[in-house]
Amino acid sequence: MKSLLLVTFLFISVRLCWAGESSLTVTFQPLDGLGAGDVVVSQVTCHDWSAHSGMATAIDLISAKNVPPSNNPKEATQDLNLASRCGVGFGASDLGDPKAKAELIMDVTEFDVTKGGGYEREEIIRASLECLRRCLPEKLVNVDVTLRCVESERGWLEKIVAEFNAHDRTKVFYKQAE
Repeated sequence: MKSLLLVTFLFISVRLCWAGESSLTVTFQPLDGLGAGDVVVSQVTCHDWSAHSGMATAIDLISAKNVPPSNNPKEATQDLNLASRCGVGFGASDLGDPKAKAELIMDVTEFDVTKGGGYEREEIIRASLECLRRCLPEKLVNVDVTLRCVESERGWLEKIVAEFNAHDRTKVFYKQAE
């Protein structure tokens, strides 16, 4: 009996320790429009396991898988997030570390437009950057995005990132069709 109580106590203690970090976080993701013709920049709620870490987790979660609930779970199992599917990742410096240099990174070293469901590569990147713009914390609003990509993709990607870096972040960067 004592062993069962001890195991139960330990289990509850561990759950309580980890429960303090987890919460729901809002981010934006470039979603497949499912026949609408355009990428849909959408606000989404994510389960954030590092919500209290000081990191800009909404930025990391732009690239999280998004498989929404469906009334046809046997058919609707595809990741709708084009950033996730195509290999567009974002990262930011630790906002809780006062010594950390303010930094925003777009990593597209694994970018694969063939997983984009027929959307143009430029549209996927622009929509992903719009998601970034919409969830930037105040500390990072004026920080330029650093690009990480393979050399063969650098030309067209650098143009879009340079345009984003020069863009007024209070204004929409990617406009989806109405």
